[in-house]
Amino acid sequence: MTSTTVCTCLPGATLWLNGALWHAAAEELADRLRGGHHRRVEVLDPADSAVPGESGRAAAERIGLVAEILARHGILAVVTAPDGAAADLDRVRLRHRRADTAFLEMPTPGPGAAAPTVDVLLALMAEHALLPAG
Repeated sequence: MTSTTVCTCLPGATLWLNGALWHAAAEELADRLRGGHHRRVEVLDPADSAVPGESGRAAAERIGLVAEILARHGILAVVTAPDGAAADLDRVRLRHRRADTAFLEMPTPGPGAAAPTVDVLLALMAEHALLPAG
């Protein structure tokens, strides 16, 4: 049996990616962080756990709660939220702030913008000291 060392020296965080274009980048980021940086990562897609009749605000709060709990336990929670979810994030941001848990957001890329890349997300994480040194 082989064991992989997982970095537990970094704080958890929520990386909230607004817009469907982020999904592929989120999955690639998770793979790279698990492999190269040995980081604990979970990708959360609200569409995968949709509750019939649930409002956008309630869905954002529910996924935000799960992400904040994971982040509080040292896991990077990457949320790929649908377009328009940014307007429903006030309570999610507040919950993270009260728990002293990092909450980073990337906006929906504008019309005609290039597809989001993992390098952009890695740079954001490095800027907030969420990657191992070196």
